[in-house]
Amino acid sequence: MRTQRTCSSRRPHADRSDPNRPAMSRMRAQQGACLMKLSASKLLVIIFFSTILALHLMRDVFAGIEIAYDDGRPETTSSLDIGMHLAVKFSLPPSLPKAQLVTVRVYKAGRSGVNMRGHILGSNGVTELTTPFNFRLAVESAWNDVDLGAQNIVVLDGFYITVEYVMYYDPLIGRDTTDPKSRSYYGRPGSWSLVSNGENVMIRAVVGPLITVSSATTGTSLAENVLTVSAPYLFSACALALVLVAFAVRRSRTAKQAFTSCTS
Repeated sequence: MRTQRTCSSRRPHADRSDPNRPAMSRMRAQQGACLMKLSASKLLVIIFFSTILALHLMRDVFAGIEIAYDDGRPETTSSLDIGMHLAVKFSLPPSLPKAQLVTVRVYKAGRSGVNMRGHILGSNGVTELTTPFNFRLAVESAWNDVDLGAQNIVVLDGFYITVEYVMYYDPLIGRDTTDPKSRSYYGRPGSWSLVSNGENVMIRAVVGPLITVSSATTGTSLAENVLTVSAPYLFSACALALVLVAFAVRRSRTAKQAFTSCTS
């Protein structure tokens, strides 16, 4: 009996494997690796800029704080006889119970004299906090800075900066009359009189946070002092870095999922 063959419209089974599939798989793998490298690069960039931000914030921490009671423009001037002092009483910012006096600033308004003697006094206006120092007011109609950073002068809330005349009524020191603060005096240590109308003699103080090495007296190490001062700034920088890293990771995952769905 002859077997009858039936013709079918279906073609014999053919190999449906795509010859380009291996190349596409390699391409996907390479693109996935590129995405991972891009994510790592983003993280490195974020960490780099977060570090810069932290350093910038810490620079602000350790930068000097200028304490001023004048507005920077002298409406009149002051000058005294030899041995007499002009003085300003300063108060520290609330965040600094004590500080290091870094710089004294004096506005010279005129005349040829340049030599003066400086004093830093305690809150009683008498006690010397450091050895009196000589300085020069070389620039006229401008602020002249006296660097005291190397002297390690520690000031508490309430201290005086005085300038003693060593020449007869020379030089002229600027005085601001716009908004009297009643913090400026003339006389000698222990015998002070308020400047007329409470006007502001143009003397300023620049202070910085007190950072000392460990000692038997304080028992506080340098690292502890630095951490105490800079902790809020470091915390803010780290928190910002974590937020940025989380944002970058989320964007990376979203991009990777979109890529996978498009190529699958």
